[in-house]
Amino acid sequence: MPDINGIPYVASGDLVSAYPTVSQDLAQEVSDQLATKLDAADQKIIQVVRATDASQRSTTSTSFTDVNLSVTITPTKATSSVYLMAFVFVQQNRTTGTDSYGVLQITDNSNNAISGAEATGIGEENYSFSGTTRFRNAASLLAVSTPATTSATTYKLRFRSEVATTSTIIRGNASTSQLIAIEVGA
Repeated sequence: MPDINGIPYVASGDLVSAYPTVSQDLAQEVSDQLATKLDAADQKIIQVVRATDASQRSTTSTSFTDVNLSVTITPTKATSSVYLMAFVFVQQNRTTGTDSYGVLQITDNSNNAISGAEATGIGEENYSFSGTTRFRNAASLLAVSTPATTSATTYKLRFRSEVATTSTIIRGNASTSQLIAIEVGA
């Protein structure tokens, strides 16, 4: 697998499924970099909770629907922030039309979008073609929540298709989907 300074990456034309550990390596690198930046800001990681899903999920709905990937964290301090990271392998299949993209978001348990991950589009727009096309890519979302509670708080990943002629697929079966919650406090 190619790397830059020892950090693995997948070029835009590569198939992520050929690199099954990319999302795990990327998650670890982001976590390590976050820890370094927090130490410099006199912040500390208090706890990390991680959820994974190795199933394939699909939708043609143009309304957000749950991916069935959620993480519950119980902050130890009401003043803590919760950093959220999602890593997924996304595929869109389109048979007609000019748009082929899906939209991802991280929400709380009441479906309120979390700042930084309100609606991240993955795919192609205004592209002419004939026949069925597929678009595959690794996607990551980063967000910060300030729940202001010490009660258990659940966050989840949701997705939708931009148009109903596109199937948006989360390919956890090709590269394990992850949702990570990191409690950060002073």
